[in-house]
Amino acid sequence: MATYFLLVIACSTQPNQQTGVNDSIFSVDSSLDQQALKDTAFTNIINKYKVGLDTQMNELVSVTDEAMMSGKPESLLSNYVADAMLSIGNKYCLDNKLDHGVDISIINNGGLRTSLPKGNITTGKLFELLPFENKLVIVGMKGSDLKNVLKYLVARHGEGVGGIKIGIKGDEAVDVKIGGKKLDLNKVYHIISIDYLVNGGDGMSSFDKRENFRHMHMKLREAIINHAKFLYKSGVGIKAELDGRIYYEK
Repeated sequence: MATYFLLVIACSTQPNQQTGVNDSIFSVDSSLDQQALKDTAFTNIINKYKVGLDTQMNELVSVTDEAMMSGKPESLLSNYVADAMLSIGNKYCLDNKLDHGVDISIINNGGLRTSLPKGNITTGKLFELLPFENKLVIVGMKGSDLKNVLKYLVARHGEGVGGIKIGIKGDEAVDVKIGGKKLDLNKVYHIISIDYLVNGGDGMSSFDKRENFRHMHMKLREAIINHAKFLYKSGVGIKAELDGRIYYEK
């Protein structure tokens, strides 16, 4: 008796938007080689969607003037992603008419899965960089509770951050400045990060004490791609600098 499988192939041109689905039933028995693998219609279906996917993944998003790699306490790659997140978060707050922006961004280096080469950066390369389905969130925290987040960053010898400058001395954060100003223990700061970290991933449990929480309902990867595309259309490529945002105090 022959068994069957249903081949379903979907192709989308925009995030979360399914534009086409085809299905075919093929017999799985000793005649599979003759029936399916030599079936022109079968191979055409595969090739059709492979070409569409290759085209999407090879789409030019932006360019870089130099190679970017992740590292600690700071790096070009983690600084770029963190700064992009900060811009994305502030635009979101503005677009949604919130009464605050975002002060700090945090991304774990473990979430950056490859480097970016010098030259053309495609959609596929950014999928390689950010392969996980992490979504962006905004958390409001008092400065006094933010100190626990700082302890985590020190214990990790740095992670990707934006909007903040931290000195590491021993196992403590020193001379902390947010937006160029000294940490205010009574102020509520808003942090953009990913749901994975905020929910305790990568050993991060410091977000438990918070004043508010907002889910942005957008994936980090998609947000970074759209942000990079927007800037590139204005003539601005992907770039970053090492500015001492996390450093070791001598």
